[in-house]
Amino acid sequence: MAQATPFGSSWRGSLRDLATITSNIRRSHAQGRLTIRNTTRLGVAHLYFRSGRIVHVVGNHLDAKATFADLRTWSRATVRFERGVLANNEGDIEEYEQLFDDVLLQLRIRGITLPPENPRVVESHLMSAPQSQKELLLTPTEWKLLVEGTRRVSLAVAHLVGPKEAMSVLSDILDDCTAGFPALSGLRLAPTGYLEMTQTAHLDRVAREEILEGFAALFATCQYFCAPIIGDEDAHKLLIAALGDIGPALVKLGVFQINRQLLSPHPRG
Repeated sequence: MAQATPFGSSWRGSLRDLATITSNIRRSHAQGRLTIRNTTRLGVAHLYFRSGRIVHVVGNHLDAKATFADLRTWSRATVRFERGVLANNEGDIEEYEQLFDDVLLQLRIRGITLPPENPRVVESHLMSAPQSQKELLLTPTEWKLLVEGTRRVSLAVAHLVGPKEAMSVLSDILDDCTAGFPALSGLRLAPTGYLEMTQTAHLDRVAREEILEGFAALFATCQYFCAPIIGDEDAHKLLIAALGDIGPALVKLGVFQINRQLLSPHPRG
């Protein structure tokens, strides 16, 4: 099974785990380099992600198409994602995504990879806010809810990982979210160990939906970082407990979703 290391800045596993690791990268809108290294013959592919999408490909072959075509034939490899490693340039993102999805499909058909695990985080798109509500500006009360929710959730993450790792983990979360959602560029890491919104002037020019999507991704990413430590179910419960009395209001805004499947009692064997 793929191992996520929330304070080590990478996900790693074998070719068997490639679909799950890729799903994690996409769902958390991560930025970094995915290295797939063949363990039976010479072969390596570096896939660079920005906001959870492939923007650049480097491999043993001259072009991306040849690299992906070769990947389809692999049977054994190590897989490692290094957060924050950036590409020097970008190519055809849509083509890369399509070619890589084809690789994942072919490897699954061949029985090489496992299907992705159940998602650890909720998709960042808005789940419940009606269209008419999205088109309005955020009210001062809603801003207070979002800022307070961010404070509570990031403090819960910091408490879970401990003071030694908290700044590194929250910094990773901040980097991922601000890279994928410019609306969150006013966030910063407070010296006391939590995420806070310090600049909001630029948000007067940002669509309401974009702001809410950014906060949805932020809460989802915080939950994702906790899951490898305490499990998916307890990570979800941790966020619910951290949000406390403002949780229902954030659910109504569409930036947080209660996952009933995770909370339902598990059958005993």
